[in-house]
Amino acid sequence: MTAVSQPPEAPAPKGGASPHLIYEITSDDGFSIKSQSIEDAWQKLVDSIQEARSNARMKQLSYSALSGADLFGLTNATVMYLIEQLYGAHKCKQYFFRYICYTHDDDDIEPDINPSGSARSEGFSSRKPFEMFSFLLSKYRPFPKTSAKVDRLLPQLGSSRYERMPSQDLPMAMRFRYLKEDARDNVVVYRSLIHGRGLFSIRDFDVGEMIIEYAGMVIRSSLTDSREKYYETKGIGCYMFRIDDHFVIDATVNGNAARFINHSCDPNCFSRVIDVSGVKHIIIFALKAVKAGEELTYDYKFPYEDVKIPCTCQAKRCRKYLN
Repeated sequence: MTAVSQPPEAPAPKGGASPHLIYEITSDDGFSIKSQSIEDAWQKLVDSIQEARSNARMKQLSYSALSGADLFGLTNATVMYLIEQLYGAHKCKQYFFRYICYTHDDDDIEPDINPSGSARSEGFSSRKPFEMFSFLLSKYRPFPKTSAKVDRLLPQLGSSRYERMPSQDLPMAMRFRYLKEDARDNVVVYRSLIHGRGLFSIRDFDVGEMIIEYAGMVIRSSLTDSREKYYETKGIGCYMFRIDDHFVIDATVNGNAARFINHSCDPNCFSRVIDVSGVKHIIIFALKAVKAGEELTYDYKFPYEDVKIPCTCQAKRCRKYLN
């Protein structure tokens, strides 16, 4: 069974002089059928089979469930999928595409000429540049279950964790020690409506409660410009937080989840530098009561500059710009 183009010397169809196909069915014993219609060719084949069976006094067979399209495999899902991808297939206006979606803009689009002559011989180019935290933006990554309900039951259950919860009346050093133990159970990084990734609370926080430390590598302030340029050449986002006039925390490579906390003009957190055993630490505190599942934000307090950075915090009192 073959479908061949009509030769130039063949007569043109009645509908006009446009090119068309001739369907040909042949066998080794010399049987041959040619037709311009696939259904007509199939019907001629069925009639020949029925006539041969009748001459041999055999029972007639029913072919009503089959059609010419079935004969050539045109109803097979894989074949249909491949045919719909053929060049110029989008010009078949009367055909209902089942697997490939074309638009009206595709009518004037011509395929690009590959330097090597074939798309299969071209090297694979990644769709997006490499980003080490891209998996955090996946829409299939479910938001973790909050532990607010569990925390409310802890006093009734007599949990040791509830008994270990530090009071705000304790010294900073003692509260910081508890923070290092429970920080991973407090927050999680997830998709943010403000910008890319954001920091979200897993449990409820009271006003003034420690949430997380902004951890990273402590470097001198004179190295910030050179490091920022290096990160830009590598296509890496820069995460730095100034401790004082002499030192800065670089959390770009060696950091924790605190690096993903976003800016807001109406924040629910604030940052504070504390001294524990002669070492300075940047701690994120709750500015107001924070509920489980709420995104944590604080004011970046960027200095005013001529080149403005748009703010997307969506707060009612948004200043429109970070600087």
